[in-house]
Amino acid sequence: MLTRERIKIMEKFTLALTSDCTCESYDDEDNLVPNEYCYGDCWNDQKENFEAFMFMQWAIANDIKDTDLLHIGGDGIGWQRRSGYTIAQANTNSIIQNLSINGDFTLRFTLEGEELSVIRSSHDEPTGTGWMTFRLATEEEIEFWENNR
Repeated sequence: MLTRERIKIMEKFTLALTSDCTCESYDDEDNLVPNEYCYGDCWNDQKENFEAFMFMQWAIANDIKDTDLLHIGGDGIGWQRRSGYTIAQANTNSIIQNLSINGDFTLRFTLEGEELSVIRSSHDEPTGTGWMTFRLATEEEIEFWENNR
């Protein structure tokens, strides 16, 4: 029988996804430089990196299952700097879809210990939102969300 062992994340990891992605590579001195060519799949590469190096590590550390629903909440959202939350399925596509806006944006994820958080920057959020944090959604939050969206 296979079991999922909980892991303890000791370091702080950061990763950015941008809708206005550019293809980059490392030069001889390990500096990021624009690529001479681009295959147009950097968005998918960024999503795969988020899933493998951030989300799955967080999910395992917190015993999150793919059938769970997540509460992603924060403040400083949008041009009016409001507070709010969304409910997302516990998978990369749902998370990214719920954090995306109609326009260019950047999502800066941080995984530290067992905490996953994100700041979104966009035209309406030039300095970024406040930290948006991830956790399991409660039954009450799910019910409210389903009845009011």
